[in-house]
Amino acid sequence: MDVFRRLLGRLVSADPRPGDENEDFRETRPHSPPSKTATANNSATLHYGASSKASEYILPKSVCIPELLQSPATNRAFELLNGPAAAIMILGGAGTGKTTFLHALQKDPRKKQVFLAPTGVAALHLGGQTLHSFFSIPPRIINHDEIRIRARQRKLFRRLERLVIDEISMVRADLLDTVDRTLRLARERDVAFGGVQVVLVGDFFQLPPVVPAAEEDILDRLGYSGPYSFNAKVLENIVIDRVPFLTVHRQADPVFVECLHRLRRGAQVPEAIATINDACVRPHRENCTPVLLTPTNMRADAYNYEGLARLRSEERVYVGVAAGEFGPDRDRLPVPESLGLKIGARVMAVRNDPGKRWVNGSVGTITGLALDRVAVRLDVGSDVEIERFTWEKIRYDWDEGRSRVAATVIGTYTQLPVVHAWAVTIHKAQGLTLEDVRVDFDFGAFAPGQAYVAVSRSRSIDGLSLVRPVRTSEVKVDPRVSAYMATFEA
Repeated sequence: MDVFRRLLGRLVSADPRPGDENEDFRETRPHSPPSKTATANNSATLHYGASSKASEYILPKSVCIPELLQSPATNRAFELLNGPAAAIMILGGAGTGKTTFLHALQKDPRKKQVFLAPTGVAALHLGGQTLHSFFSIPPRIINHDEIRIRARQRKLFRRLERLVIDEISMVRADLLDTVDRTLRLARERDVAFGGVQVVLVGDFFQLPPVVPAAEEDILDRLGYSGPYSFNAKVLENIVIDRVPFLTVHRQADPVFVECLHRLRRGAQVPEAIATINDACVRPHRENCTPVLLTPTNMRADAYNYEGLARLRSEERVYVGVAAGEFGPDRDRLPVPESLGLKIGARVMAVRNDPGKRWVNGSVGTITGLALDRVAVRLDVGSDVEIERFTWEKIRYDWDEGRSRVAATVIGTYTQLPVVHAWAVTIHKAQGLTLEDVRVDFDFGAFAPGQAYVAVSRSRSIDGLSLVRPVRTSEVKVDPRVSAYMATFEA
């Protein structure tokens, strides 16, 4: 840490970042983003001041709001959500409280709402449904005259008042336009999203949408200037109310936060990388076993296979049980169907404990194996027993008798809610807060936002180590995202 502190000067003397004036499970001391004061020689001195003046917006009384959410930004978001706003975009970097905000919003009963995400795993964590499933959209580019709406869907769509989409950075422009067209047709209203209030949540500086090479040319021919949801045609002619989440709650060290901020935006990257490399290219801190993050499944699997094989204790295999419309051949399972564990195995919880003894992302070591549960010594916390958990795959329907949106369980998957935690992919770590992280970029980060997502998982600089230095070339930021975010946060 002393080394890291001595490097503060490198950041303080750097040029100001252009265009920038201005999930998180355990409560930490929030801090304000650095403000900038120009000195006589026009260099930028970073100051870490008090929070901005409290907002007077009123949150819904029916919602229990954690202290983390009592901020001007979240108050502003709730004011917009419960007003006439047609489209609201809530964007923020890692650890700014987006997930906590969504969980609070799910408890707001004042509008008929659904919560959707672009991937199955994200939908399961959110407690919602995938976009493709909810709207019956095939996983390909479709022409709008191919849209088919079943009678049951039409009834639900006509009564829907709010549509919340998480992980918006991974939603493609053509998919969002298909959602818009589907709602217009179903509701017989030729206005954006058929008049449904749309809430888009995420961070475009993190992982981008997947665009196979074969579809890039097609999107270009369809008139899209880019693949991101902000390139969707439906957003071109509507007013989007913008709510930036700027305060970081995950990390408390202002210098570390500033480094992450620069990696996220791709601004003054060499200085930020040099600071992190000087502090973190080292063996991991003693008496702590980190989760290793790496870009590819192959690399993560190799680390986990090696970690399990090194243990001499007897292996016990836990088999997951799928029922209904939750088939292993159709869904990306949150935990492998066959999970081999041994005493001493490193594991990560992938669900929050209702008793609040652990959270999604808690890491520990197996100390005991039973038929339907395991004993785990948490790295941060106590000794706990983790039992099998049942994930539910839901489908939203309209309950005519109660005049409300109903979440119908159409499939279940039961398995221990843990995965091997010697290593996980950077993609799967998005959204997690980890105490100890070691990053192996292997042959290199290959996607925009990947390097930022990896290093920002750690709660502190002390808990972060690197197998090798981060290269400047690995910090990839799409200039289209930079341009959009400069406007969004202006």
